[in-house]
Amino acid sequence: MKKYFSIFALALVMGLGFASCSTETDEPAGGTKVEKMAGHWVVNTDLIDGTDTIPNVYADYGIVDWDMITYNTANDDKDLMWLSDNDNFWGYTIKVNVDVNALTFDCKDLYIYSDDEGNDVTCTITNGRIVPNGGLNVNGKPTDAIMYNIEFSDDPGSLYFVHGVRYAGF
Repeated sequence: MKKYFSIFALALVMGLGFASCSTETDEPAGGTKVEKMAGHWVVNTDLIDGTDTIPNVYADYGIVDWDMITYNTANDDKDLMWLSDNDNFWGYTIKVNVDVNALTFDCKDLYIYSDDEGNDVTCTITNGRIVPNGGLNVNGKPTDAIMYNIEFSDDPGSLYFVHGVRYAGF
């Protein structure tokens, strides 16, 4: 009798296991509204207006190429995207305005953080764009490029040019 009960219990558990894997929706998996602009990027920064160059300053620490990411908002907005330097450059994670059709983005006076004296630090991004196949990855193959100008309120008069390519995984 125990044998039959064990077989029945096993069949019941397996049946419930298969039933729990059923599909809840017929909706196909899809991307986000800014998926053409979203990604992991390897970038460099150059000072194009000011007195010093970022690669020379960061060479002391061994940081010339740095990682950044762009991704969709929680609401999957079609005209906003997160842009983050992953605390590799100035420590910003901000929502920028985007035009997905033109692959452009910008922002004006967005709050980043408060400095040690309690002053608000903001940034402005201009000329932000993603160029399909506009760069070469580490293997020399075409990949998307990203570029933008950024200025920070705690470094007035210094305009930085951030530029790079989509991370290839190598």
